[in-house]
Amino acid sequence: MKGIMRKLAWAVGGLVAFVVVAHLTLVVVNWNDEPPSADAERLVAMKRDRPLLADSANGYIHALSLAAAPDADYKAARSPEVVALANACGEASECAEALQTHPEALAQWLGSEQWLLERYRRMLATEGWREPIPTDIRAPLAGYQHAMEAQKLHLLAVRQQALAGDAAAVRDLLERDLVFWRQVLASSDLLISKMVAVAAVRRNLAFGNLALRELPPDLADAAVPPSWRQPLTVAERSLARSLGGEWHVAGGALRMVMSPEARAGDLGQRVADRLLRPLFQPQATLNLFAARMVRLGALSELPYPEIEQSLERLAESHEDASPGFRLYNPVGSILDFVAAPAYADYIARPADLEGQRRAALLVAALRGAGIEHEGAAAAVRDAPLRRPHDGAPFEWDAASGSVVFRGLEQGDRGTHAVLF
Repeated sequence: MKGIMRKLAWAVGGLVAFVVVAHLTLVVVNWNDEPPSADAERLVAMKRDRPLLADSANGYIHALSLAAAPDADYKAARSPEVVALANACGEASECAEALQTHPEALAQWLGSEQWLLERYRRMLATEGWREPIPTDIRAPLAGYQHAMEAQKLHLLAVRQQALAGDAAAVRDLLERDLVFWRQVLASSDLLISKMVAVAAVRRNLAFGNLALRELPPDLADAAVPPSWRQPLTVAERSLARSLGGEWHVAGGALRMVMSPEARAGDLGQRVADRLLRPLFQPQATLNLFAARMVRLGALSELPYPEIEQSLERLAESHEDASPGFRLYNPVGSILDFVAAPAYADYIARPADLEGQRRAALLVAALRGAGIEHEGAAAAVRDAPLRRPHDGAPFEWDAASGSVVFRGLEQGDRGTHAVLF
């Protein structure tokens, strides 16, 4: 029995010694952090070199001020008819049905929230967009719901101008709206504002089509805003700038993890912190983050035919990847793996905007040319406006009477129908 206990003690002692030596070896390997990489320096410079913008000229500041309503909660004051219309107008097709069912609700809505529309149009007249990049993840995010509500009012007012036969007003109001949101697309420093701008551009095209449908064919072409005819630029669909901002946010999160407050806790947490912290290199981890953000930013700027294949490879690599184990910065390597979403949908959404723009412009052109539903299928097939990703013609859906674009985004969100 003593012999068994002696062997067991030696085994346990040997195991403990092995663990201690292995941990000390890892500590030695991780004695020094890395210097900032070229990618990290690039992202630091991206934030540092942003041009200054006066508050009066900054669309971001105006967007925040939209929330300062005359009443405590302007939405609570809406009538049931206005609430129903506002909810339905999240999507163009549902909004069109609601307008037909309750046409009087729009006049109520515009009359009660004219102040919001006026503020929104002052925002559209600003010269640029410069938002703060938070370095404290506990800081509240900016809310854009009021800007999106105001955009509904603006675009429904455009439809009223179309009903009055004012093609020039339709063109001007649609142009002011789209120019502003395309500017936000190119200037967004965070993913949230980038995706808000994507949604706003989509709505401009969809609700703009609703307005153009109310004009006679001979006025339709004159009412198409110039920005509808301009292809999206690389800067507008690129995620490089937004992902750079997200990298700074990640840096703030790491600094919070390293703060003395984060080390507080019970005995088990403090012991785990003492053991793992030497195996975590903050700058080396930020370098990993930076390399990924720069790589994804470059992917988002590829020519349209190359983006689809690149997104497929990105999804496959993410599914097949495993964190593995590295001697140097093992904790940071695991954090990089865990915190690395595929980002495929974020890249696909702005990339799909060009297809939506072309589809909306195609419908406007067909309508202006006097094409009827019977000849729409052939006209869509032979049109010079085609899908950007593969050069194929858009689809014609006879059942709904729509031109359909199937983009890169997965699921139903990637299917966009423009009512003819």
